Amino acid sequence: MENNSTNSLKNLVEEPSQVKDIMNDPEKGVDFYKTLPVKQKQYLVFAAAAGLVAYGIFLGKKGS
Repeated sequence: MENNSTNSLKNLVEEPSQVKDIMNDPEKGVDFYKTLPVKQKQYLVFAAAAGLVAYGIFLGKKGS
């Protein structure tokens, strides 16, 4: 995976091998995140927050 400014979330969808590289070496994932534009970083943060909220709701229902 190259470390350049053309990295985007769209590239992850088009080239799944990048996801594998990130999973195998989290440092590459951090580097990839740092190269993203601010707007795409915000998308990732909001998606992570939504995932945590959904997971919390799931755990709340499972425990009842």
